[in-house]
Amino acid sequence: MNKRYLNSILIILLIVIWSSVIYKYFGKSADSKDNRKKEMSSIDYKPKYKLTKDTFMLEIINKNPFKASKETRKVVATNKIKSSRKNKIKPKVRNVVWPKISYHGFVKGYNKTTRLILLKIDKKLYRKREKDKAGDITLIKAYNDSLIVAFNNINKTIKKFHE
Repeated sequence: MNKRYLNSILIILLIVIWSSVIYKYFGKSADSKDNRKKEMSSIDYKPKYKLTKDTFMLEIINKNPFKASKETRKVVATNKIKSSRKNKIKPKVRNVVWPKISYHGFVKGYNKTTRLILLKIDKKLYRKREKDKAGDITLIKAYNDSLIVAFNNINKTIKKFHE
């Protein structure tokens, strides 16, 4: 076939498709929709089942429902229970002396995944990355306003130093 015939067939096909789309969108009138609604409402529809109301009465509860959980029971203590309480070993509270730490901020480069933290520990300035150690202190995570550090397996949050 010639290009001229092929182009004319394709243009006609394009016009037919677009005209059908426009007709579907704009061609249907609002009257046809109203007629359908009238036809549906004119039919008497009676369901085959019967609906019954489920009714019940609400009773007022005069007692406090939370009071029952606060009841205390008196338990008679025996000698065995008292002796076992004396034998319990209390966990020792470790008094950890933290060094003086001040957090001054962080810098994050384009190619780096961790932040470079600027902090002062006992008047000595350190530049360390997250998850590095500065002396005995491990830097866990740096945020805009705080820093999480670990010292002797105890975590502590340090606020940013503002001048």
